[in-house]
Amino acid sequence: MFLAACSYMLRPIVQVLRKNAIPFHNPYRRSNGFWNPLRAGRRGSTVNRVLALLVAHPAFGAGPREWTAGEFALWTEWLTAKGILKHGAKAQIRDLDPSRPVTMAELDAVFETSALESLLKCLEGDHRMLLSWWRSRVNGAMQNRIQFPTDIATVRGPQALLEKPQVTVGTIHSVKGGEADVVILFPDLSQAGDAAYQRYGPPRDAVIRMFYVGMTRAREALYLTDRATTMAAHLVA
Repeated sequence: MFLAACSYMLRPIVQVLRKNAIPFHNPYRRSNGFWNPLRAGRRGSTVNRVLALLVAHPAFGAGPREWTAGEFALWTEWLTAKGILKHGAKAQIRDLDPSRPVTMAELDAVFETSALESLLKCLEGDHRMLLSWWRSRVNGAMQNRIQFPTDIATVRGPQALLEKPQVTVGTIHSVKGGEADVVILFPDLSQAGDAAYQRYGPPRDAVIRMFYVGMTRAREALYLTDRATTMAAHLVA
């Protein structure tokens, strides 16, 4: 667990985790998308689109299979049409029965010839070729959304998107009741938190109790980081 007093203090560690394609989550605050970028529950989520693309590749699970029309619709929805899809292709895709496999004739009907040839070649190669093919053809507005899950699938393999992340990120309050083998705790406070900490009595006690909660989330090891600002609690492990 990476824990801090306030959400904004976690932005640097989240940036590092994303840059290094390290999956993370906060199972205690599933509705918070900042802490749960790999949520796959909603059908149209980015992770589900990546998984829908990869199910036809040999590297996925027990082996490849045809895309269902529903999966096909998911991963093609964000494609740039020019030079890739034929005129009216997306309407044709939406009209397909989502539960049945997509045929080669249907692929040929919606893809430009060169795009289909390169797609089929990617299915015969490494799964990273298929991810690269898709990433380079997704429209620009969606590039930021697909980067993290596609980075993870590229570096760690498709199954990494289905596994429970081993890293939890959140505020101390958000993980109350949770535990982790290792906790890394940031001692910094917001301006309001520091003002409370500098006072005696209940305001200071509340800050101390908050950090006590953070420290006691650790089952095996607790690491206290150096302060990043002058506003920080004095913690001793």
